[in-house]
Amino acid sequence: MVLVHRLALLLAVLAGCSQSLFDANGPGAGGGGDGSVTPATCPAPCVADAAADFDGSPGGAGGRWRYLDDHRDRTWKAMAASATAMTGEDPANHISTCAKNPSSEACRALPGALLVSSSGATSMADPAIELTSATSQVIQLSVRARSASGDPQQIRIYRNSREDELYTGTAMAGTTLEQALTLDAIAGDRFLVAVAPIAGGATDVALHVFVNTTGASFPSTCQVALPFSAAAGNTVDNLCGADYTHTVFSGGDTPPTLTAGPYPELGKGTDLISDNYFASTGSLNRSGDTTVQFWVKLRSFVDVYDAWLFSDLNLDDGAKGGLGIAILNRTPRQLDVETCTNGTTLTFANAQTPYPPDESWQFVRVVHTGGNVQICLNGKRQTSFAAPAGSLQSTYPPYLGKNVRWTPSGAFFDGVLDDVRVISGALPCN
Repeated sequence: MVLVHRLALLLAVLAGCSQSLFDANGPGAGGGGDGSVTPATCPAPCVADAAADFDGSPGGAGGRWRYLDDHRDRTWKAMAASATAMTGEDPANHISTCAKNPSSEACRALPGALLVSSSGATSMADPAIELTSATSQVIQLSVRARSASGDPQQIRIYRNSREDELYTGTAMAGTTLEQALTLDAIAGDRFLVAVAPIAGGATDVALHVFVNTTGASFPSTCQVALPFSAAAGNTVDNLCGADYTHTVFSGGDTPPTLTAGPYPELGKGTDLISDNYFASTGSLNRSGDTTVQFWVKLRSFVDVYDAWLFSDLNLDDGAKGGLGIAILNRTPRQLDVETCTNGTTLTFANAQTPYPPDESWQFVRVVHTGGNVQICLNGKRQTSFAAPAGSLQSTYPPYLGKNVRWTPSGAFFDGVLDDVRVISGALPCN
């Protein structure tokens, strides 16, 4: 049974995997950050300025913000609001401003900032702020943090949940941490900045968070964004490109089934059973760095088959490339990521990492950058394998729940997928 995955592919075709070229999908770091220095004021046109918008109300000026206890487990609770501060369940976690505490030492370096205090790593939560994107647009999210004293604090920037990390840096006492990220924001994306203690807490960490539009056309780096929030007939909307059609392998397109996602704020996912899958009509641009990521909940294996989550593998004669992501039906379970590498004999480069044995939600991120394919599970780097730049290019569009058209022929995934994204650029896989 454990040989089904590889032997089936070897039987699929006796020749290798052709690289096709695509136009560049636009500049940018795909959400990983361009490394530019954070501006001192919110650049025009400014979407939101965390400190300037703080007015003591639960949503700040314009109702754009949330002030949260981040419980580190995909649950959040609103802080208690007052005219001068937002206070967490642990009162040492609180958020105020330099305008209300002008004597704070950190404010001399970052005047007009928020002031965020953390209790420490043993607290049940970290203080965090959240902004939800009202429209799909290209934004720059800029962060500057400075602590006058206290233990080092991680500044975590993430989208929707901590597993979907965009940046993590360490603010040391007496120094200023700066980072600017340029990324495609999908309507409804929640962007969060948390002050996360490594050990002890810190009092009055000055924090500037600016969000501005860049003027770039959307999408800039996003190739696939499937939130599965709704279906139109047999298709789900890809907010960044060609839509995806729900198909029954044994015959015909049908409306997809939508169900609960990994946590309430993310909305619905898509429920796939054996013989069901999604297919697109648009191939991906893999000429440069790329990131593929999604949430998955495996319900069960179908007979002896492996569970294919994502594939645009190219096994055609004289061709190579593509990416396959599957959960292998073996004991213990393995998450397998692979690409076809040879044009004369069917061979693969791949890596595997243990996959949890229960039916819980898992966040998978696969990043191709610097000549390596890196595999992250739930925000932690697990393993990698070598793959030259551009070698993952494929002529096939992506399939979800099915391995393109290769033997064994069929769709063998039984579970739920959510928030599938493909991005031109390398997101963190640390």
